[in-house]
Amino acid sequence: MADEEEAISLMSDEELIRMIRNGDGYPFQILFSRYHPLVTNLTKEYYLKSYEKEDLWQEARMVFHKTIQTYDKAKGHTFGNFYKLNFKHHIFSLIRKDMAKKRRIEKIVESLDGMLEKGMSPHYIMNGKEGLSALDILQVKEKLAGYHHTLSNLEQQVFSLYLKNKEIDEIAKQLNCDSLQIKNALDRCKRKMKQVLED
Repeated sequence: MADEEEAISLMSDEELIRMIRNGDGYPFQILFSRYHPLVTNLTKEYYLKSYEKEDLWQEARMVFHKTIQTYDKAKGHTFGNFYKLNFKHHIFSLIRKDMAKKRRIEKIVESLDGMLEKGMSPHYIMNGKEGLSALDILQVKEKLAGYHHTLSNLEQQVFSLYLKNKEIDEIAKQLNCDSLQIKNALDRCKRKMKQVLED
């Protein structure tokens, strides 16, 4: 068995590709390990906020498998260059999706911040107003589920009163605090909400 493993490890990329295409899964890891430095370099070069390291390596394996199935030596590419090209294109596609998601979240935050400035409850968005799509509403609903638990007792009281259209001075009087304390607590509430939505 050891001799067989050594023999396989000495095979060319093309030989391993033929074996994998014929249904032998074992050579995949041997072939993929040859391209670990390439994957490492590309995943370091292109940062994706939404992806953990292991997620990117899983994407790399998926593209590698697809590249094995579509590689054609007759077209003039080496397998390594063909994989590099495919993986780069895939990373660019992930970046575009990441940026689109970031823009959508920014739009949600903007809309929600506007609602807070008007003294509206976050639950106001559940009726689909403020130009938010069904997907936006679902995302916000999921993310806001745990928002209340991120607030301190004072922040919860301040936020609750603020949503009832109470002015900062009124809230300060009701909670027996100075206005600056209330303003700072409210700013923290808004900042935490943005963090919850952007995570």
